[in-house]
Amino acid sequence: MKHVAALLFVALLTTVILLFLANPTLLEEIWLWIIGFIGYVILLLEKGFKAIVASVNPQSNRTKSLSTVTSPSLAIDNPLSQRVVELERKLEQEERVNNLASGSIMTVLRYLDDGHTSLGLIFLNKKFFAYTLEDTHQPEKVAGKTRIPSGTYQIEYRKQDTPLTESYRQRFPWFTYHLELKDVPSFKNIYIHIGNTHTDTDGCLLIADGVNASSSHKMITDSRLAFERLYKKISALLQIKEAVTIRIVDEDWFEQFQPQAI
Repeated sequence: MKHVAALLFVALLTTVILLFLANPTLLEEIWLWIIGFIGYVILLLEKGFKAIVASVNPQSNRTKSLSTVTSPSLAIDNPLSQRVVELERKLEQEERVNNLASGSIMTVLRYLDDGHTSLGLIFLNKKFFAYTLEDTHQPEKVAGKTRIPSGTYQIEYRKQDTPLTESYRQRFPWFTYHLELKDVPSFKNIYIHIGNTHTDTDGCLLIADGVNASSSHKMITDSRLAFERLYKKISALLQIKEAVTIRIVDEDWFEQFQPQAI
């Protein structure tokens, strides 16, 4: 049985290689989906490794500080890592070309919308930080099922003790108030928060360390860890009265941005 599985794997791998050799442009078209899939696989492997370590040394998980968790990354020798580096450089070029305000600390690049779910990449200070998930685009707003318009928004605490706020405080000792995107046209109470699918968003922005874009039902994984990292970074800035903004751009950003000579 193991030999049959190995043969099937080799056959599948050979088919994929031949497909890319016959159509070299295919990789250019689907690399963002591959990035998401690789991130998802890496997280599964990490979970498996942590489970093995925990079984050998149960104290290891308790002593590890969550503050040491870093953003998801791809292997350095993986050519798709270079794609993310190229996006970081592209953001830097755009900032110089268009004289974007330095206060735009976060940028969300939406790259997929399947009619139910929008997936994106979030960059912090022009460095890849995590994956995002939102509702789909709607020509006219459908309550609870529509992503917010692209644009630049101020991030502030929403200092109201809502049931959702209270539930987060009970779960996370480091949490105070939700991070809200202010003055979104035709929307209100738009947060950055935890979730896995478009049914969790209600128009808000979800953030996570892994993404499964290959399924017909798009989802993100390990949302809590990514949210905690982002929340602590943004909260530290808000506590010292520093302005924090988030810029969200649609899928056509990849085609529209043509940097001028610098």
